[in-house]
Amino acid sequence: MRKTRMALFSWITSLNSDALNEALERPLQQLGLVIDPQVSSASQLLAKDDPSQSIPLAQRVTVVASWNCQRSRECQLEVRSSEPQLRQGTRCQQIAEQLQQQACFQS
Repeated sequence: MRKTRMALFSWITSLNSDALNEALERPLQQLGLVIDPQVSSASQLLAKDDPSQSIPLAQRVTVVASWNCQRSRECQLEVRSSEPQLRQGTRCQQIAEQLQQQACFQS
């Protein structure tokens, strides 16, 4: 049986805020993602597609953000979905690219 790797985009960036939630909530909402308060904390957060949206299961995106170095406001972001990793133009790739362009990141 051949296994397909899931789409994953990961990068480290600097935020404009000391709080992950404060820096990322609005950009994630603009992309149709909702932070899960049950598993998120001051040091990491998990966001998923808004359940009210009718997105196919394989295309549903999850974003994980955690501090790499909070003192320097450096965090690691991961965007993943069940779409094939090698396919170009996946929803996962689109969300990752749009998130990388958000104003919450320092230049």
